[in-house]
Amino acid sequence: VASWNSFLIRTFGKERPMSRLTTGLIAAVFVLSPIFVAETRADVFEYVDEDGKMQTLDGRLYASGQGILAVEPADGSLRLIPQDVVRKRTPGPDPKPITPQQMLDRLRDEFGEEEFRGVISGQYVIGVVLQAELPRASERRVTAALRKSASYMQSIQTMFASFARTMDVQTESSKFPMVVLIFETDEDFEAYTAKATGSRGLSAGNIAGFYSHLTNYLYVRMSECYTFGTPLHEAIHQQCFNTGVFQRLAPIPVWFAEGMASGFEGGGDKVKTTPQKLNIEYARLIVEGEIPQGLGWDVIAGSDQIFRGDIFAGPAYVHGWSMHWFLVSNYQKEYAKYLQYVQTLPPLEEVSDRGRQAKFEELFGKSPSDFQPEFPAAFGNALKRQRLPPQPDPIPGLVQQNTNLAGIDLFAESNGREMLVQGKLRNISPIRDMTYYVTIVTDTGTFADWFVPRLKINQLIPLKPQAARRPDGRFSAPGRSFRMRVQSVSADSDAAKAWASGQLPSA
Repeated sequence: VASWNSFLIRTFGKERPMSRLTTGLIAAVFVLSPIFVAETRADVFEYVDEDGKMQTLDGRLYASGQGILAVEPADGSLRLIPQDVVRKRTPGPDPKPITPQQMLDRLRDEFGEEEFRGVISGQYVIGVVLQAELPRASERRVTAALRKSASYMQSIQTMFASFARTMDVQTESSKFPMVVLIFETDEDFEAYTAKATGSRGLSAGNIAGFYSHLTNYLYVRMSECYTFGTPLHEAIHQQCFNTGVFQRLAPIPVWFAEGMASGFEGGGDKVKTTPQKLNIEYARLIVEGEIPQGLGWDVIAGSDQIFRGDIFAGPAYVHGWSMHWFLVSNYQKEYAKYLQYVQTLPPLEEVSDRGRQAKFEELFGKSPSDFQPEFPAAFGNALKRQRLPPQPDPIPGLVQQNTNLAGIDLFAESNGREMLVQGKLRNISPIRDMTYYVTIVTDTGTFADWFVPRLKINQLIPLKPQAARRPDGRFSAPGRSFRMRVQSVSADSDAAKAWASGQLPSA
């Protein structure tokens, strides 16, 4: 039991969901070795579960180590079983991987015919988990949205394959269906995330999407599909596993996995940047001096833990991208050798920090901290070749977010007596009209709210100016900051009717 709990802390902590502080999601990336696969056979495992009941699992033994067996059923997921609870193991034939159609049927059964829509594109199975039944007029819209997502995933696959060829890395066709689940509501996404991650790592509210190395699914909020930034990052992780570039449950350095995924940058509905070029968002953060300088590259390369907390995840990811970009752009030969080494890392193996550092120095010729002083000059030269697009000057008091199927700009200013708030709201749902309730609460306890009974798809409306007030309607100290919350439901739902009757949700 002790070894099992220890493994859970170490390995499930690597379900790295993406912080909203980064453009990418934080997700686990692992290698699939063709040699390892060919040498193993499918078995039938009989084991005792946590409730003391005997269970049977059919699948291929994927890996064993640290007192754990990793079993791969026909759907391509990984099931972890403590070795000491296995009572019998019977050899059997390799399970035949399920087809994309079988996977789609399974998802329909799980979520229900009325609240799930899906499409197949090659090995991709892309589905939308709906908040409610769709009106007939929305069926064509959800089909169009799914096809757009499928086209984007295929373009990611093409770009990733091109990058792998540039690095002289052999890839293989996906053996299992690659599932992308898009959740229409943030509430459903966060509930599913908490369940999938065991509430470990980043808090669900700070996760925009993630790839699970246990289910092989990519999970994402529908709000994030407005720009496709999050699906791109997570799809790179999914590509790494499914094309044999990384092996699941292997001790892949987080800086390397995340740096690679962060190197791919989207532009609306297409991929426009690969790891050898600057990621515009990260580059801008560095230019503007937003990243703390205290984090050394030795720390970033030697500690996975720094990527897992809500506080340090953002800066760690930028430093991880910086180191990865620098090495792949300026030391491509050494980088290729390092990538080939990472490919050989077997699943369920432990690598010490000292061993990881030694291998880095062996393949690159010096330590990460020795490379770090070279970064500013290389970065400056890259900026001359790849100029950052102009960006409007930041406006104090302006908050811009895509959340809960709302694209919102909210502006607040204080005149010394009260805080005045106004903004704009857009319906970014691609499939239905929405009802919104927007609230802000200041640090002095005053609040303002807007109820929008119906907003059509892509419709933009102003949020009329108002002064933040106390719950009793009186005005108070204006405050210096505020938190915003956007809640939304289908405009045709019972909840929308209740809101319209005055039963608004709590702020």
